[in-house]
Amino acid sequence: MPKIPQHDAHHIVFGAGLIGCFIGACLIKAKQRVTLHGREKVIHELETNAYKITDYKSAEYLVKEKPSFSSSEHKNIEIDAADCIWLTVKCTQLETCIPDLQRFVDESTIIMCCQNGISTHKIIKAAFPNNHILRVMVPFNVVRIADGHFHRGSQGHMTLEVTPTMENTAKWLARQLNSDILPVDITYNMTALQWAKLQLNLGNALNALVDMPVKAMLERRRYRVILALMMDELIRVTTKKKIKLPKITNLPNKLIPVVLRLPDFLFSMMAQKMLAIDPNVRTSMWWDLQNGHTTEIDFLNGKVLDTANKMDVSAPANRLITALIKKKEQGKKDSTDEIEKRFDALLSSNR
Repeated sequence: MPKIPQHDAHHIVFGAGLIGCFIGACLIKAKQRVTLHGREKVIHELETNAYKITDYKSAEYLVKEKPSFSSSEHKNIEIDAADCIWLTVKCTQLETCIPDLQRFVDESTIIMCCQNGISTHKIIKAAFPNNHILRVMVPFNVVRIADGHFHRGSQGHMTLEVTPTMENTAKWLARQLNSDILPVDITYNMTALQWAKLQLNLGNALNALVDMPVKAMLERRRYRVILALMMDELIRVTTKKKIKLPKITNLPNKLIPVVLRLPDFLFSMMAQKMLAIDPNVRTSMWWDLQNGHTTEIDFLNGKVLDTANKMDVSAPANRLITALIKKKEQGKKDSTDEIEKRFDALLSSNR
């Protein structure tokens, strides 16, 4: 049986990028023993600069006692097995990270899967069938302000899954981590919560295509309507699957597309919390495309499309966005005018 983590438990943040470094600082703030495992470039950045996290509400925490570090490039360094691993790699890296991850797992290690998408934790469960796997929903964006400075740019509570065998552990972790700079909740129905989170994540691909900050995108009704169309398709899918989406914003899920369709002046009044994000924040999918990386499109809009196809639900908006992202991944870059023409055709067909 896994040990319930105490203050001297060993937490490894595996895949310490933007989200991982933010969570790592919060674990240190909660007086946990932490190792950050990531790329050599990130580790060097943390070793040679002040390590700090901030958020959009001006909260700040400076990490005075730095964690231990480990990198994928140097596998000869001995690291104790973790009591708890926070797996913060992207969905696209789950299969390939398993050999490296095995170094840090013993029979009592708890693995916290912090990925986007639906049921992506099953890849890790198949690789570690005897370990307890808990899902974690991370609803906010993190950006790098400067070397060693990680900033939460949007609202949302990180949520830990509660299972019958891990109820005490999940609740204990949530209590320890919960703070002004990282609000933490728990849920007994993570699958429904992941579908609700996916509804919000559908805008990641749109943001990557329009190539502008998220706030600027949301201030333009044209793009909000496209996002609303994608959300409508997800809601039709979850309704047919009889999944009740939990509310994770100040609006019920079915009302979000309605508000998105409002004229700009009404939207700016009605959706102040939705617009309470840093003006320079862009989504991780935008960053992936800019750096030539494979995106998570198959786990986001592609998941809605795949499920819709299986259930005989029409999903033209998610089909278009998925196809456009895949073209960009393959280096076949449509011009801005060509993308906007495809958007025009989608919007005309839904008037």
